[in-house]
Amino acid sequence: MIKRSTGMKTAGRALFFAVLLAGAAGGARADALSIENRCDASAGSRYDMTRDTTFALVALDDIKIGPALSACREAYNAGGGARMAFQLARALERAGQDLEAMKLYAEAAALGHTVAMVNYGAMLGKRGDAAAEFSHYKKAAELGDLLGAYNLAVAYRDGIGTKIDGAAAARWFDKAAAAGDETAAFNLGVLLDDGSLIEEDNARAAAFYRLAAEGGSVDAMINLGLMLEAGEGISQDLAAAAGYFKQAADRGDSYGKLKFGLMQQSGTGIVKNVEQAVTSLVAAFEMRDVDLEVILRDTPEKLSADARLAIKQVLAGRKLIAGAENAEIDPITLGAIEKHYAGN
Repeated sequence: MIKRSTGMKTAGRALFFAVLLAGAAGGARADALSIENRCDASAGSRYDMTRDTTFALVALDDIKIGPALSACREAYNAGGGARMAFQLARALERAGQDLEAMKLYAEAAALGHTVAMVNYGAMLGKRGDAAAEFSHYKKAAELGDLLGAYNLAVAYRDGIGTKIDGAAAARWFDKAAAAGDETAAFNLGVLLDDGSLIEEDNARAAAFYRLAAEGGSVDAMINLGLMLEAGEGISQDLAAAAGYFKQAADRGDSYGKLKFGLMQQSGTGIVKNVEQAVTSLVAAFEMRDVDLEVILRDTPEKLSADARLAIKQVLAGRKLIAGAENAEIDPITLGAIEKHYAGN
């Protein structure tokens, strides 16, 4: 498994909860909707297959507390059942009312709402009951819930409420990946790439990274780019590696900006473009990419003189050094770099 200067490739992700997944609210005019529809529109989760999919999913942070609590409480009080109980629980969790949210997650779970089982299990885990957390993930997963399958895989991988079981983790990640979850595909790629819990298989790891990258996983883009760059488990393809680093960079990943900038400045796998390389490398520096800090400290010659000078100009603009007359990374500049990375 390829290692970065800071350690391993991007590691496998932890638990995903329905309340954390991104989305945007939308839909028809609120005054034209039924009370159940208004609850769906204001608190619908990506993983809730019982919701009205006419409306866009809503991430926890995007829930507007007042309208969601009003609509979902009214729908719940009108006998809305498991779905309304679940969505009211999400609104309550967004409002910081965790105990009330837990009660409603438990109620919805008892009525067979599988995503509520996952969220209830997660909240139980936060309160120290790992065995109950695992039990709820397992029940939801066995009932066919995608989020349950993902979280059960993480539980087996990390030993949450159960013994660590790499084979079981891989099996459940595979189920979630097959259902279209790119994060599960990424995590399975990490298991196969790392080889500490299951047999290492770099070719399969690359295949799952590719699947996850196609689904939009930035971490998978980085890891697949590293494998293509080194020819690890897959034929070396520098142009393809650069393409994945650029995709990650375009999505705001600092390491992607660093890797693509380094390839641009040398013309490795792509057309050499020093000016664009400097832009990319300075962006990585401003984002405080930790791998770039290591390069600046240990092997600054890996950066072109133009890039080093541009980074010094950033430091000078922030009054961390007196000026940027040359590209030398001297002890004073290193001290300024350390302050920059400390957020000073």
